[in-house]
Order: sequence, then C-alpha cells, then structure tokens
Amino acid sequence: MHYYQFNIGDYASHTRGLSLLEDLAYRRLMDEYYLNERPFNGCSTDVARSIGFLANMDDVEYVLNKYFRFENDSWVHDDIEKHISEYKIKQEKRSEAGKASAESRMN
Repeated sequence: MHYYQFNIGDYASHTRGLSLLEDLAYRRLMDEYYLNERPFNGCSTDVARSIGFLANMDDVEYVLNKYFRFENDSWVHDDIEKHISEYKIKQEKRSEAGKASAESRMN
C-alpha cells in the first residue's frame, strides 16, 4: 500500500508516553509495514535495520514489544493487518468489477 488513512487523534492517544525516538521508530515501522503489506520477519535487529534504526535498538525493541506481537518468527500488528486485509478485499472487488465491465463491453 502506498497510502493509508492516518487518524491523528487515535495515534496521539495511543502514543502519548513515547519518547521522540520511540515515536519516530513507531511511525517508520508503520510505514514499512503498510508499504510491504506484511509483518516483519526475524529478530528485532533485522527490523531495526530495515527502518534505519540500528543505532537505537532499545527504542525499536520497546515499540515492537508494546505495539506488535511476535508470532511464528514474525512481528504482527493486528490493526495494520486488518487495514491491509480490507484494502485487499476492496482491491479484489474493484478488479472483478473491472473485468465484468470489460467483458460486458466485449459482448
């Protein structure tokens, strides 16, 4: 996904206690997750490297443990997974509608 809706109020209420670096790490993690449309694989060091935060491992690990869950060697964010799933469903419906429209014009 190259776009996602961002609710400023929800984000602020969920992240109010984060330090500046933790906040930046979380925003970069969210962007990377949406861009790739999948959970982060591997250890927190690999995740930190993927967002350019290798020098701030403590901040990344704190955010991962607070907002993500580690499952099957992946860091999963449930809300982002939900948004990606909804996006893919809409995308599939649009594709099907487009194919049906093209087919009806051919007949």
